Amino acid sequence: MNSLYTYIMKCYKLLLFLVFVMEQWVALSQTPAHVFITAGQSNAEGRESAERRPPYLDDSCYHHLRYAFVRSAQTGRFEDFKFGDTFAFCDVTNYLIDRAMDSDFYAIKCTYGGTAIAPGVTEPGKPIWYADRKWLKKNKAHNSRNGGMSLTLSLTEGFAKCVETTLSKLSAGYDVKAILWHQGESDRNKAGNYYQNFKDMITFMREEIHAVTGKEKDKTLPFIFGTVPHASRQYNPMVEAAQLKVAQEPVSYTHLRAHETELH
Repeated sequence: MNSLYTYIMKCYKLLLFLVFVMEQWVALSQTPAHVFITAGQSNAEGRESAERRPPYLDDSCYHHLRYAFVRSAQTGRFEDFKFGDTFAFCDVTNYLIDRAMDSDFYAIKCTYGGTAIAPGVTEPGKPIWYADRKWLKKNKAHNSRNGGMSLTLSLTEGFAKCVETTLSKLSAGYDVKAILWHQGESDRNKAGNYYQNFKDMITFMREEIHAVTGKEKDKTLPFIFGTVPHASRQYNPMVEAAQLKVAQEPVSYTHLRAHETELH
């Protein structure tokens, strides 16, 4: 009797061990969900008319995209994406990512047309991307319900809420891949401050994302941005020079020259 009991207990412990090993193997074999963040002003918000949308972009073109727009509300919930009256470069980017994926990916967007990084260069009451630490302590995240002047806080707090509500509950976890950015026109009248303001904003975004994820790599999270087209009436060579100066620094920056692309 004792020998039978001992045998059963050994089998039971072996079974538990095998279950544990299988759970670990499954966890390791799963790929964390990819997360992409888009931010900036009108070229990122969507300024091109829907009439000029490529035929492959429609409400049924995304099969894996989960979408959260965190500027208007920081709820942490993702939804299916639906096109409106305009479209942006990130809609094409998401389409290309979607085609390359065989599982859901998550796009977090925080954009606002006509916005600057520097204070005092757009109309009073319009939120900005300024990331001076003293200024941030005196201001709150912008959203549709409560106002607020900081778009940078809209992004970082919106990201944190997305993690708390959704991303942290994914069985395979999540991995932030990059921040995609397009902006600069609205800072043309304070171009001399753009380099430092741009760097401060990027640093703050990375630090806040790292504070949520705890991943060392997110301290140098890839930051991919486009310059302003030279044909634009809002082009300023000092803003572009500041952007290119940032791009030359050895901390995971990639820039796209808009005058060499079809980004408008």
